[in-house]
Amino acid sequence: MDAKQGQGLRSHWVIFLGMVICLVTAGCGGGDLAKLTAELTSDDAGARYDAIKGLEAMGGKAAPAVPELAQCLSDDDERVRYRAAKALSKIGALAKDAVNELGASLSNDPDEQVRYYAAKTLDQFPSEAATVVDSLIKGLSDKNPKVRYYVTKTLGKIGSEAYVALGEMEPLARDKDEAVRKAAESAIRRIKKKHRAS
Repeated sequence: MDAKQGQGLRSHWVIFLGMVICLVTAGCGGGDLAKLTAELTSDDAGARYDAIKGLEAMGGKAAPAVPELAQCLSDDDERVRYRAAKALSKIGALAKDAVNELGASLSNDPDEQVRYYAAKTLDQFPSEAATVVDSLIKGLSDKNPKVRYYVTKTLGKIGSEAYVALGEMEPLARDKDEAVRKAAESAIRRIKKKHRAS
């Protein structure tokens, strides 16, 4: 076998192994979308949590379950709400239909991890997040700097529609957290620039 044939054989093996890994990952991490979605209404909080974790592993492929995951953000069980918020953040921009529920979680959930993932998810679809500006403004005073950071970033992306947030945002340019300060400075500039151009 010459070097060229050997290289070709190795390429086939790499492709084959990649397919095997993909199939194994899908089987173990993703599960069946319909079955996992159905489990979200189980009376057992542990079953709901495990189902959400399975959907989370699917990433964007779990987008059809967004309405059900959004409902889980108001679950009585704190762990379920946390897992749902995290799963929606993994789904990313495809989770935009959950914008209202994410806004409510950002404003009202007592768990700072839920608020963090809600803020992180909203940052992935700023156009839709513009409909929950009031919730974002409330997030500017969150005790968790990661929440303040993502909320500030999102408001900056929203632009002129976030002009009403400037009063609450300007103090963040002096925030004790460096990442928040930089995000606030950038967001304030963007909002003012877009407001002048509108």
